[in-house]
Formats: sequence, C-alpha cells, structure tokens
Amino acid sequence: MHIERIHFDDVFDVNRQQGDFSYTSEGVKRYGARLRRGLVPCAGSTYLVAFAEAGDWSTVLGWRNLDTATCCYREPIWLATLSGIGSLLWLAPFFVFGALLFAGPGAALAVLLAMLCCTGLFFYRSVMRKRNTLRALDQLADTPGSAGDIGRASHQRTQVT
Repeated sequence: MHIERIHFDDVFDVNRQQGDFSYTSEGVKRYGARLRRGLVPCAGSTYLVAFAEAGDWSTVLGWRNLDTATCCYREPIWLATLSGIGSLLWLAPFFVFGALLFAGPGAALAVLLAMLCCTGLFFYRSVMRKRNTLRALDQLADTPGSAGDIGRASHQRTQVT
C-alpha cells in the first residue's frame, strides 16, 4: 500500500456525477483521477490517499481529508468480498453438481464447505485490508513529520507495508 499526501491546488475537468476530475498539485497536472462516484475534492483541500499501486488512481483504497478529518474506504466490505470470489460464484454450481453426480452427496457437501471457507477467507482479507488502510491513514494524519504533516511538501509518497 502506498499513501500519498496530495494538496489539490486546482481541480478541473470535473464530472461530479461520475466523480472524475483532474487536478494540479505543485504545478504538475494529473488527469483522470477518481476517489468515489459523486465525490470531487475542492480546490485548496489536502488529502491522504491510499493506493494499492503508487500513483495509480484506479487502485485507490481509501482517503482522508486532512481539512475535515473525514476518513473513507472506497468500497463496502460485501462488494470487495463479492469481487474477490466472483469467478468462484460462477463456477460453484458446476463444482457442486459435478461432485454430486460423480462422487455422491458427501463429496458435494465437502466441495460446498470448501467454497464457504474460501468465501470466509475473502471476507476476512477484505475486513483486514479495510482496517489496515484506515489505521494507516489515521496514523499518518496524526504523526508529525509524516505524509500528514501540513508543513511538508504538497505531494509526498509514503510506503506502508
């Protein structure tokens, strides 16, 4: 996870309905940014933004507005879990009925239990990722001399493991 402190000097090319925008930070223009549908930061605001990959706006995990101290995670836990097990859900009926047809009800039950365990694992990973992201954003916002320090550079990256 990479966390960047971004001061939005100017926000332009705004599509409020979709949440798409472009911005200028420290004189550098960046295009095609999106935090969440319907959310566009105001010019002059400062955010801590957590990315799965540094600077890639398609991998935003969460953000914290340093001006209002609001902290948000990009997607709900149930959506993150469903996106993680999407292919498993499509193939589940084939695996269960295949096991029932070729190996009997005991094997079908074992396959179903294995899939439920996988779903639980994806749910646990989603919860932990959200918790770690929000905790890292809170810590960096409260720590002097870190990416949350207002007196430091306007666009700063921090690597969090």
